[in-house]
Amino acid sequence: MALSVMALCVGANAQLVVGIAETRGETSASVGRTYVDAVARGGHVPVIIPDSPQAEKLMEGIDLLLLIGGGDVEPSRYGEETLPQCGTIELERDAFEYRLIDEAMRLGKPIFGICRGMQILNVYFGGTLYQDIPSQYKTTINHRNGGDNIGKITHCIRIEEGSRLREALGTECLGVNSSHHQAVKDVAPVFRVSALSTDGIIEGIESDTYNIAAVQFHPERLAIGDDTVFTALFKSFLLAK
Repeated sequence: MALSVMALCVGANAQLVVGIAETRGETSASVGRTYVDAVARGGHVPVIIPDSPQAEKLMEGIDLLLLIGGGDVEPSRYGEETLPQCGTIELERDAFEYRLIDEAMRLGKPIFGICRGMQILNVYFGGTLYQDIPSQYKTTINHRNGGDNIGKITHCIRIEEGSRLREALGTECLGVNSSHHQAVKDVAPVFRVSALSTDGIIEGIESDTYNIAAVQFHPERLAIGDDTVFTALFKSFLLAK
């Protein structure tokens, strides 16, 4: 399936209605404020898509689906047994986000993923994950920085030449933040790697077949103040032009 006509016609400066999949909390249907603020800072209209029977209907009114950070993806979805080091698994959220991806694909809507969003997209299209970086991957980088540290630059990534991520951010090397203990292991066939951490962990993927892209770091935490680099990512969402 080629990029949709709608996606190809969307320019970097067009105002989009961005549907943000909720985090599916037990007592609330919400998303982190930083995601909402980053989408608005990029010049777009953020709306929350709650997990409800009407979620697919809401998808008809958005221009782009945004999948955000959260807990771990169920390992059985990529053919593995759950390791003891695997964190909190979000079964209902996995199912909800699969529904949204199904509908986005049916409607030809672009998708952008952040952190867990990148992981669920990779699994959906046939890829696998490291269930736990510290126990499965040799590195000196601490990728799991949460709390107050999530907005701090912790390591550098190298952005692939010719990628949409490189075009949007305008640089080959970039310092980013990090808050994850899982990561893409085997890249799904529909994706290519757009960025790597200095230790080889995959930090970005994008598709030449579908209008889908994702990053492992948290640009919404860095698109603040006088920032222009990460804000540019939210302006474009790496859409094909």
